[in-house]
Amino acid sequence: MADAAISAVGNASRAVGPADGELALSAGAARASARYSLFRYSPLLFFLIIIVADASQWADPDLWIHLRAGQSILANWRVPAIDAYSYSVPGAIWTDHEWLCQALMALAYDHLGVLGLQIWKLLLVAATLGFTSMSLAETGAAPALQFRIMTVVAIALMEQLQYRPQLFTYALFAGLLVLLARDWHGRRAPLLLVIPFMAVWANLHGGFIMGIAAIGIYAGCVMICALFGHVARMRRAFELGALTLAASAATLLNPYGIGLWRLIWRAATDPVSRIANDDWLPLSRAVEAQWSNSHSGAIFVLCGAGLMAATALAVALAPRAGDFPFVAIAAIMCAAAISSSRNLPFAIIACAAPLTLRLAKKGRQCEPDVQTRSAVNPWIAGVIAIVAVWRLGLISGRLKPAIANPAGAVRFMRLNSLHGDILNDFNWGDYLIWRLEPQSKVFIDGRYDTLYPYSVIRQYIDFRFDLPGAQKTLDGWPHDFVLVSPGTPAYKMMVKQSGWTLIYLDSVSALFARNGTAGALVTPHLKPAEKPAARYFP
Repeated sequence: MADAAISAVGNASRAVGPADGELALSAGAARASARYSLFRYSPLLFFLIIIVADASQWADPDLWIHLRAGQSILANWRVPAIDAYSYSVPGAIWTDHEWLCQALMALAYDHLGVLGLQIWKLLLVAATLGFTSMSLAETGAAPALQFRIMTVVAIALMEQLQYRPQLFTYALFAGLLVLLARDWHGRRAPLLLVIPFMAVWANLHGGFIMGIAAIGIYAGCVMICALFGHVARMRRAFELGALTLAASAATLLNPYGIGLWRLIWRAATDPVSRIANDDWLPLSRAVEAQWSNSHSGAIFVLCGAGLMAATALAVALAPRAGDFPFVAIAAIMCAAAISSSRNLPFAIIACAAPLTLRLAKKGRQCEPDVQTRSAVNPWIAGVIAIVAVWRLGLISGRLKPAIANPAGAVRFMRLNSLHGDILNDFNWGDYLIWRLEPQSKVFIDGRYDTLYPYSVIRQYIDFRFDLPGAQKTLDGWPHDFVLVSPGTPAYKMMVKQSGWTLIYLDSVSALFARNGTAGALVTPHLKPAEKPAARYFP
């Protein structure tokens, strides 16, 4: 099988593949790769890389709704269909494309608490890094080079690997690339597993679309190679095309059927997403935003962008390296990342192997005679990793929120038995659902792209930034409370309203109650300089 694959690529080399000598090196590297992966070379060193990637521990603003929805699924044994948390879209259909992941997260949390979530995250981070390392091993690069590339990958992914369903997508995307790499190099790769693989992925997270894209690009590249080769490879191209169609059809095996694809299309094309969510910012603007918020935070984005740039340069200098499909996949993922920073992890994962292969050839770091174990004491790496686990709190059972939540205002509402409909800051919606449902409902939350129509999102934006439609948003709904951040345009608007009373204020949040309701009669708590005590998830 390997000879057949090498022969087909060789026939296409004039157009898209490597020269004969380069192809021989690539084939030899592929044969050696099974023996000299970084994990096999030094498991403890690889464990240290995993700890680096897992070092960032924050409770994502969406974590609360993921757990609440997952707990509902486990309690009712039913996937959500109708929203129960918002008053702005009563009875609306909710396409919960992450339902299976949410159930698994809730299962981990209900049995082991925050520690269960930390273990869940560590395992998926390990899977992502492990599959990426296996892709690097397919290049036949020396372990020392693999270690350097994997270290950069771990740092670049660190801020992206948070407590979100995307963790499944990153791990599955990296695993899919391993299967495709083994197939390309003529090694045993059960590609039929891709069909059930995609069916499960479609129920975990909407990022399955990137898996379909990778399979389709791979099939297309094999087709291009076949056009410059012989008929036997054309048959393989058609087989891969059929596999792509079957894998796409498998994603329909979800509770919402074709509705899941409609949701993905809406999320990808909705212009409001690029306003309401920083994840959708173009990469250049994401770097600017990170730099303005925290210079140190920008390092991770720049690290990923640098990996993309290095790969582009390496491919330009050595376009023929026998990995045409994976260069094409990396190019598409880089384009997606430039368009939207939320796609940066895909670009990082896809770029790792093409860059490693070219650096290995340039520095002749394909070492078939290298030791299968590290000559350096691997226990040093192990000790460092264990100390890092302890110092970074990776299994501490405590998580700091990624943003400041209105903990003081929520405590005030609970102490005074205040309940009702809350016109809230977008970033706090999921937290309020976790803390106050079912007695209280929110106007908007993190499910903006899976639940709320454009009209509701538009009204929230008008209110949040005090645009011409802000008063209509305030008057046109039966809000009982308004909860916003001090100093924002919405806050400045609210303090001028005669029909509302400020009943709670600290440095994080301001709570207004509609006049004539029970909320407006409580004793106010107004301490604008007060900073609520540090809170941890949940």
